[in-house]
Amino acid sequence: MTVYSYPFKNNKQWDKFWSCFDDVKDTVVIDVKSNALINNKFCKAKSYYRTATFKRKWKKIKPDNKTYVFQIGEHENVHGHFINCDITELLAKNNMIPWQRSSYWAAPSCMDFDRTQKIHKPTVKRSDKDCWSVLFGMIQGLRSYDGKNLSSMKMHDWWDVERMHWSGPFNIGHLVGLSEFQEYHQKRFLEFIPDRDGSKGINKVIFSDGNQAALMGHPSMTCTHRGKYFGFEPEGGDPRLFVMDFWTCNGEKLVDNWCQIDMVDLFRSINKEYKEYIDGLLC
Repeated sequence: MTVYSYPFKNNKQWDKFWSCFDDVKDTVVIDVKSNALINNKFCKAKSYYRTATFKRKWKKIKPDNKTYVFQIGEHENVHGHFINCDITELLAKNNMIPWQRSSYWAAPSCMDFDRTQKIHKPTVKRSDKDCWSVLFGMIQGLRSYDGKNLSSMKMHDWWDVERMHWSGPFNIGHLVGLSEFQEYHQKRFLEFIPDRDGSKGINKVIFSDGNQAALMGHPSMTCTHRGKYFGFEPEGGDPRLFVMDFWTCNGEKLVDNWCQIDMVDLFRSINKEYKEYIDGLLC
């Protein structure tokens, strides 16, 4: 059985969605396979983008003959088969989801960044152990946040400060360089859920493959809605985060992070009105 991101509940709904598009093309950017058994199973994961032209009506969204880019992550592991597909570009351009061009969330310089760019090609070959040590250091840094200053996490120790590329959901954007990443995503994400705890996620798997690594959780962490996020005021609920991360390491620094976040379901989990609104359109 395959577990999908919102609003897909099964293979039939997934296939029905893609039947509304023509000229579907997939381009894989990161493909990771575990070289050792994890709970008696070899795991694999990939991040790719799919370009497709919207030709036929889907739910209450009318076709516009435009080409859209869907960033997709897949994991096959001991917990099952998971697919996380970012549909926020389609929703944003039909005014169905908050996004970066709102008055609350100013657009970063790379909002129109080429969403189909290739990842960095590592010039220094790394072993699984080496890549994992860099990734583990970065994750430990995330856990050391003091609740006030981003510098407390010492991200500059683990990321290529100038060249790093973070590719997230369309309504967040593609961010280049550590300063832009922290200003337009990390800072606001931590204001949103400062008490996030990734150690308590469910269905979590992380593994590396040479210069690359992959992680997923469904949900990936426990947290509480504490700060305004994309215009949504705190209601004291528990945000639901289905996340996949894919990294590329070059030497002793991380250079790429393709990040899949089920933003639509996240917004549904923190705002009752939005849940009723989007469910009425897509369910």
